[in-house]
Amino acid sequence: MLARKLFFIVALCLGLASCAPKPVTPQLRPMGSIAVAAFSAPKYNWELIAGYLPEEGRPVKPEVLAALDAAVSQTLRAHGVSTTGTPAAVRQCQEIVTFERSGKARESAWSYWLGVGRCLPADFLLVPQVLYWKELEGGGKPASVVMDFYLIDVKGERLVSRYHYDETQKALSDNLLDFGKYVKRKGEWVSADTLAKEGVEAGLREMGL
Repeated sequence: MLARKLFFIVALCLGLASCAPKPVTPQLRPMGSIAVAAFSAPKYNWELIAGYLPEEGRPVKPEVLAALDAAVSQTLRAHGVSTTGTPAAVRQCQEIVTFERSGKARESAWSYWLGVGRCLPADFLLVPQVLYWKELEGGGKPASVVMDFYLIDVKGERLVSRYHYDETQKALSDNLLDFGKYVKRKGEWVSADTLAKEGVEAGLREMGL
């Protein structure tokens, strides 16, 4: 019975042109040096360059952020992208900007990150943020991850691109458009870490990195 149901779903999906996602044309790789900030986990909407948090005040564990940083670093290397500014170097500039602006009126997240970029010897600054993180749980509670990636042109003082990733795994029967993901994940419920790695790969590739 289950096999027949699965066969019907697959046949239906293959028969619908809408089930095949349209390919995304990645941007051209930025010409210039690139610095990469460490993943941050904003707790409040004013810390975001754009958009809003699904849930304010929700913390993300430091080990999760460290794993995300490693995923970005590994993916950039796999894509042949070299960087001139490491997360550690960017963090130093973050501390400098924070110190210089202590006691002053709170600035926007855009102004803050632009100031960090100006402190760096880089043409572009990649700012990754995780907005929501929920681990896979038993009882039909899937993993869920929301992330944003921003690529800032420091000298041009403009946002080159933004990639927003919002993924909560669903059963195939709930969304036939996810058939490709279903096959890629081998029909299994996956962890938040797996979802995040998929998001990092897709985001960096679409941004030309």
